[in-house]
Amino acid sequence: MIQNSILYIARAIMNLIYFFIKLFPMQENKIIMLSRQSDKPNIDFKLIEEEIKNSNQSKKVIILCKKVPKGFMKRIGYCFYLIKCMYHLATAKVCIINGYVIPVSILHHKKKLKIIQIWHAMGAIKQFGLQVTNKKEGNRSNIAKIMKMHQNYTNITCTSEATKKVYAKAFQTEESKILTLGMPRVDYLLGKDGKIDEQVGKIYAQYPKLKTKQTVLYVPTFRKGKEINIEPIISAFQEDKYNLIIRLHPLDGTKVEEQFLIDNKYQTMDLIKVADYIITDYSATAFEASVLKKRIFFYLYDIQEYQEERGLNIPLKQEMPSVTFHHIEEIVKAIETKSYCEKEWENFRRKYIETDDIENTKRIVEYIL
Repeated sequence: MIQNSILYIARAIMNLIYFFIKLFPMQENKIIMLSRQSDKPNIDFKLIEEEIKNSNQSKKVIILCKKVPKGFMKRIGYCFYLIKCMYHLATAKVCIINGYVIPVSILHHKKKLKIIQIWHAMGAIKQFGLQVTNKKEGNRSNIAKIMKMHQNYTNITCTSEATKKVYAKAFQTEESKILTLGMPRVDYLLGKDGKIDEQVGKIYAQYPKLKTKQTVLYVPTFRKGKEINIEPIISAFQEDKYNLIIRLHPLDGTKVEEQFLIDNKYQTMDLIKVADYIITDYSATAFEASVLKKRIFFYLYDIQEYQEERGLNIPLKQEMPSVTFHHIEEIVKAIETKSYCEKEWENFRRKYIETDDIENTKRIVEYIL
């Protein structure tokens, strides 16, 4: 009850401050991009900014990215950052976000402000957003209601009709608001302007051993309050036969030996390019790998528990039975015997990535403009 009261008061104070900030005039040429997924723009924001500048140099683009920090004093500083965001929201014509952004959802905006949610993943194998309220890995429904989670969106973009149906549930909105325009990172993965190939060259230069053996990339999803059990993976892949790369979620605290890590300056999307096989579980990395037609395996050692604590949007055992396993040894065997159903994977790719061309950023920016 106390927490609820504090949140209601904070929301009221923010709206009161915003009431006066909204007295500043809207700038018709101003576009703002906001994120709390990271402290710097991700590839999607960078590509959108670049395309806007190339398409219409009169447009002013502001990018603000900042994760909610830990520690009382740092959070006090974050409050001043939120006021900065509020000023730009009050004076922009279009706002682009890639996740839940507090001031976007809880404030009463000018009617002319258009808010476009592009999300930070290419799809959703696992349930997310308002699908997971009152579940172990989600927020309580009363908190979601007070914080108006995922409200105020004008439109949401996605990569397929199948994804649109999932997003409608996760954002609790009508499908007509969700547009199949794609995602900028698809362009990056497909090598638009050669950017990803440039990164691949740098990876090979820094880690020449990756050229000597087959490379397996393990990308597990983040499990709230749990470490990833990586020992079975390490034991299963013999060092003399495979290079093993382990790429954990930025919030994951699992300790990994240096020999299995690649410099964090390289994105997971770059690592997919140098991998022969990708092993994941419920991560959207599967969609990125499918764009590049990479061999992918689903290692679902905790699927029963995960279903109860989080839930899935895609029944992997039904849609991808030939590459979905409970035991890592089964995956190693499938790799070595080349047991892989191409038709199964192609169906998955077509179903969830309909925008597999290098026009994704262009389509989104044309809509923004």
